[in-house]
Amino acid sequence: MLGRMLDPRSVARAHQGVCTAADFREAGSTRRAVEAAIASGAIERVRRGVFVDPGMPLDMKRAVRVGGQLACVSAARLHGLRVLTPPSELHVAVDHHATRLRHVDDVGRLLRAGDPSGGVRLHWTRETGPGAIVSLQTCLRQMLACVPELDAICALDSARERVEWRPDRAALLGQPAFERFTASLPRHLRRVAERSITGSQAIGETVAREALGAAGIPVRAQVRLPGGYWADLLIGERLIFEVDGETPHSLPGAFDRDRSRIGWLVAIGYEYVSYSHWQVLTDWGSIEAALRLMLRRGSHRWDSIAARPVEFD
Repeated sequence: MLGRMLDPRSVARAHQGVCTAADFREAGSTRRAVEAAIASGAIERVRRGVFVDPGMPLDMKRAVRVGGQLACVSAARLHGLRVLTPPSELHVAVDHHATRLRHVDDVGRLLRAGDPSGGVRLHWTRETGPGAIVSLQTCLRQMLACVPELDAICALDSARERVEWRPDRAALLGQPAFERFTASLPRHLRRVAERSITGSQAIGETVAREALGAAGIPVRAQVRLPGGYWADLLIGERLIFEVDGETPHSLPGAFDRDRSRIGWLVAIGYEYVSYSHWQVLTDWGSIEAALRLMLRRGSHRWDSIAARPVEFD
């Protein structure tokens, strides 16, 4: 019992943004109060007997209208995950006994499972919970089973991201939670999940790391370098590979700081290449061809130059 005479909007918020007529009755909200709340915009009816907080994101409302919760890759961005390929359908988790599902944009139309005109990908589950969106771990589990492996790894990398020089910034999915998560997965999904790392800070970095590994090119992520600098990716011993997004490098002073860092690292013996996020995603063949020429020249090995770099604390 939530208490007596709660206003309808408070009832909706107490139920994580989604409630039913029965929830209003239990809280002591009268039918007149509910209708008044709908008329004023304090709550929104999305299907018969189901109401939501109007400030809820649109895709969450649409999932509730169908009869379930926003799920899988459709839920990923709202959980703060990076999404490689935006979904073409709304992914909705529904109880395995659910019936009378509704069209995503028309509550008057029934949704038939497998109907391509519905614009919905259904995830039948026995693990429905409260609210309009599945949990973070359920979202990741659904992605591992539903989307291409690389898309799932991009999402997992973002969930596990832990920046060495930002100890105050906690990962969405810390290491103990990740270990419990992987232990709950079937073996074939666990193998994919274990390819994720804590050091990737962008989709382009994840895509490049996976592509380099698939090509048999030795690579490590977020490697500390002399002078207190870091490499997005380090190929072999000394070939720095970086993926440049637009925002971090457009911040005040960022361009000059990058040039100083690159100049220093090249001066002490490192090789350096960088590509944009979109080049990594759309023109990997050209990038790999150029890297193989550099590897043939020995750009990734210290024994190909006269001296190793100066060591710094």
